[in-house]
Amino acid sequence: MKHLKWILSLGLFMFSTAMFAQSFYVLTHVKSYDPLVSSPPELVIHNEEILEEMREMSKELKVNIKDHPSSVLAFIIEKVSIGKTIGYKIDLELGEYMTRDGMKESIFVLSYLDTHLIQASDDVEEELMDAVDEMLSKFTHQYKDDNKDLSHAKEITHENFASVMGYETDYNTALAKAKKEGKKLFIFMTTSYCPWCRKMESRMLSKVDIDKQIKAKYTPAMLNFSKKNFPKQFREIGLTPTLYVVDPKTEKIEHQFVGYSNREGFLEVLKGE
Repeated sequence: MKHLKWILSLGLFMFSTAMFAQSFYVLTHVKSYDPLVSSPPELVIHNEEILEEMREMSKELKVNIKDHPSSVLAFIIEKVSIGKTIGYKIDLELGEYMTRDGMKESIFVLSYLDTHLIQASDDVEEELMDAVDEMLSKFTHQYKDDNKDLSHAKEITHENFASVMGYETDYNTALAKAKKEGKKLFIFMTTSYCPWCRKMESRMLSKVDIDKQIKAKYTPAMLNFSKKNFPKQFREIGLTPTLYVVDPKTEKIEHQFVGYSNREGFLEVLKGE
């Protein structure tokens, strides 16, 4: 029974880790931040070692950390407990100023958040540094991926995505074009205020190899869910981003993929069709 309780507690720790690991925005054009570490007294001794790891990573990514920028990349380490299980919650957070859509004022937001949980044990120092290395490696991988050269002559933003990438923005126009081309209709449903849509644009749809595959099989369209200028069947799912594959003759939805996390499902269909 004692072992069962320990396993359940550990399971809750792992479940919490999965729930909190997320990145709200892409890391494109993050050129500066101030690295910081905050930890409980018993782990403060490791702060400088963690900071050095962050400095080395920043040097590799060519991120400025010297001029006290307004953005902050911080490790926040706190002692936590679930039942009788004691551990440490390690957050890697990027805080920076963002401008809301249609507004001039900037607000300070967490644009990146990754969380790791470790148990308090005799090896906690080693587990802490292993977690730090893993989290910095994940940040590095996403940073490099988000800042890859997409091989487009013009920088792609949400505002110019449709025109640069050649996506129709009117449903009826896209439908007629798909019928003429003899291709299925591919719909990218988005909104101007959706951070996951920005990830879909920059990390998937604008990649040259994926774009070529899409246009070889589909006629692509980018529709704004807020405008509701499309058939009712596309309003039933109120979450964005959502991807649809539609038969242009019957207007029947053949596939739908809800959320950025479901992009892999679309890529599998793209390869298979």
